[in-house]
Amino acid sequence: MTRKYTLYLGAMVAMIFCLTGCMEDSGFDILWEGREVEFEAASLPNHTVREVVFQDLSQNAQSDLTVLRINLVGAQINEEVPISIGVDPSSTAVQGVHYRLERTDITIAPNTSFVDLPIEILTGNLATGEAPDLVLNIIEAGKVKVSANYGSVRLQIRLACASELSGTYRTVNVGTGGTLNYQVTITEIEPLTYQISDITGGVYALLYGAEDNPAVFTDLCGELTVFDQPDLVFGNDKFNGTGRVNSDGTIVIIWDNESGDSGVTTLTPIN
Repeated sequence: MTRKYTLYLGAMVAMIFCLTGCMEDSGFDILWEGREVEFEAASLPNHTVREVVFQDLSQNAQSDLTVLRINLVGAQINEEVPISIGVDPSSTAVQGVHYRLERTDITIAPNTSFVDLPIEILTGNLATGEAPDLVLNIIEAGKVKVSANYGSVRLQIRLACASELSGTYRTVNVGTGGTLNYQVTITEIEPLTYQISDITGGVYALLYGAEDNPAVFTDLCGELTVFDQPDLVFGNDKFNGTGRVNSDGTIVIIWDNESGDSGVTTLTPIN
């Protein structure tokens, strides 16, 4: 594993020196003077942001407010930037049922760099298992160009479910190193967010004689997500994964890192 990191870093250093030398030799400073408007959340993977809401059964018509920020990329200007927003036909969220968008025209004020678009989530109308997505596009922005890459964003509206995964588990990992038996603990950090004591299911300890690598994951109605968790043992790499909570209380996590380690880990609670 160390050899791979060394080669990677060496290649990066060589590339940096090459780029630096080329830029210095050109005699030019690169300065972008354009302006664009974009959804800030569109820079996330798959241009997607998830809004998780909790239902309060004591409320008859519960709603929650969220915002999507629209940025002016480039130098500020001393006049308004009028922005027109449209709902993409691919949206599965329904206006007046899953959300309420009071306006589709919004303005970035003079000499400022952003504006927030408010969206009301109609939490009281959501049913367990629903997964409505609201896809919004920036249609136009007056004299300013709309970003080709970040002019569209997907807002996933999801209803939270009860989640109680904290505890100690026996694990069986099938993947790097064959079949490995180990034990991990899961600790709740905040609602719907947990830390597992070793995302590798024993691979680092049993195969490499290294420390466990903890990682944070989220639970949304039994759907688990591990996103860009750092490799705290060997460094540089990141862990990603998905998983599920089964009806019998067992958990399955499918994980990998950027060094080629991977596995399917089955966790069984220890009573």
